[in-house]
Amino acid sequence: MKHLIRRKLLLDTALFQVTDNHIIDGHGEDVHRLLVETTGATCVVALDGKRRILLVSQYRFPARSVIWELPAGKVDAGETPLQAAKRELTEETGYRARTWKKLAAFYTSPGFLGEKMNLFLATGLTPGDRHPGEGEEHMESRWFTQTQVVDQIRKGVINDAKTIIGIYFLRHLIPRL
Repeated sequence: MKHLIRRKLLLDTALFQVTDNHIIDGHGEDVHRLLVETTGATCVVALDGKRRILLVSQYRFPARSVIWELPAGKVDAGETPLQAAKRELTEETGYRARTWKKLAAFYTSPGFLGEKMNLFLATGLTPGDRHPGEGEEHMESRWFTQTQVVDQIRKGVINDAKTIIGIYFLRHLIPRL
């Protein structure tokens, strides 16, 4: 069992906090760990009646490129992961879904990031107006066949972890719809 001895806030932003943590780990070792903490995140596998997948493209500064990915975003304070998923799908694509199913929750990079990503399947989609958040005005959304997405993953064109995990769940871990 790990015991927190001290936690010092180093940086507090609208998106995350950075803390310096002094802990006693499971082996009795005295260690320091820097941690990026968030309110969580959500990701949506939006699937239409033809079993196509809705992806969005946007410039991601850490990747230094425009990437195609599943609609996703942070869970705002006071929101549940499902509420955030519904909001993000509408903001980024304009679509709303009649049916929602939670597929998984996973840590995106647990070595230094405390963010838990919640993955949802959205079906029964109806189009509508986008409501882009800050920095999302230039996003594009497009339908892709599953074969196209898997091919782009194999070629390394799609290399976003949450998208790869979402497609894996869709193709291998959930029963056919």
